[in-house]
Amino acid sequence: MQKSKPLWGGLLLVIFLTIFTQAKELNLAPADSSRSTLRSPTGALFRSIAFPGWGQFYNQQYLKAALVFLGEGSLIAGAVVEWRRMNEHKKIFEALPDTNPQLKTSEFNQYQYHKDNRNLFLWWTAGVIFISMWDAYADAHLSSFEKEEKQEPRWGLVPETDLSHKEIKINLSFRF
Repeated sequence: MQKSKPLWGGLLLVIFLTIFTQAKELNLAPADSSRSTLRSPTGALFRSIAFPGWGQFYNQQYLKAALVFLGEGSLIAGAVVEWRRMNEHKKIFEALPDTNPQLKTSEFNQYQYHKDNRNLFLWWTAGVIFISMWDAYADAHLSSFEKEEKQEPRWGLVPETDLSHKEIKINLSFRF
């Protein structure tokens, strides 16, 4: 399993880069860029349950989709690794004779440790899936709202003169 870590890392990097480059190409602004297309909240929710990040991708939240995919994928991979280690120690524990109780106790402790880690990974995976599916659901509901144009933060100094009071004022304004 140690030899395949660079392979998995490279595969995840290729998938992430592919999603990111496709996201840039697919992000074409519609004719009326103040409104976005209507999305099905239930469809986004079920997509997010079916495949990690699919609901976010459906909502055109490409960075979120990549993060959810990598997060859920990492947690699932961690659970699989711990499951294999747990099974290995269980087989060794069952194969050991009762004549060496110290070694048998050590193997049982290793089995229990990997079982606890596997369960922890599975609980974290369930939590991330739960959060991502409701995030996709909420984003789909919000897709019908009008989008506000982003304005760059800026500041300015504007001199004002008041001839009736013979004074000069300077207004400092910030827009953010």
